[in-house]
Amino acid sequence: MWQKYFKVVKVVPGKIVVPKVGEIDFSKENLSVDFVKNLCDSNFPYIEATEEGKIMFYGKNLKGTSNNSFLSRNKDNE
Repeated sequence: MWQKYFKVVKVVPGKIVVPKVGEIDFSKENLSVDFVKNLCDSNFPYIEATEEGKIMFYGKNLKGTSNNSFLSRNKDNE
């Protein structure tokens, strides 16, 4: 369900070793939405909110805004 709100970017979805967290398998659908949101909020470079995730968790469509460093940084890299 987390893939509805977040997507893996810059790498192939699969196992990634994350410091302080351990191994995470992003090919699995059973990851907690809250867990993935926390990664996104902490500027994890391989997770990005989908348009639906931006609306659901950040209350609006953030395209064109620069007040969220993670989303803005990744938007600039597209």
